[in-house]
Amino acid sequence: MLLWRTLTEKSLSPKLVGKMRRYHLTRGEGVLSFQGELLAYHRHVDQEDAPDYPGVSHLITLALFRTKKGRFVVYYIVEYPDNEHLFGQHQYVTHLPEFADVTRFVAAMAYINVEPFRTKVISEATTRLSPSA
Repeated sequence: MLLWRTLTEKSLSPKLVGKMRRYHLTRGEGVLSFQGELLAYHRHVDQEDAPDYPGVSHLITLALFRTKKGRFVVYYIVEYPDNEHLFGQHQYVTHLPEFADVTRFVAAMAYINVEPFRTKVISEATTRLSPSA
């Protein structure tokens, strides 16, 4: 029997990269469930000498998945510390058909600390998706 797992910090670990799993992601009032593999991820807390961003919206986590059907899921958490409309950490999920769409989506992110996330995650995912020579 296969169980659905809600995505947690334990779901984003080096030992799970490249392995097929079932995921259950909450998004607002709905849920996105899929079977796929974790291609790459980056967390702010894992970054050596990661600066604090008091009062500025910033990324906490960025993860890329490839579904069993070959589509892509971008999962990211943003912290909004001093915003009158949003406060705290918010999870977002975007479902895209092609990896080129993922690259464009991540490149368009404008958070203050996006560069280390963008560089690491896109590079690792590209390496994992390219056929071995």
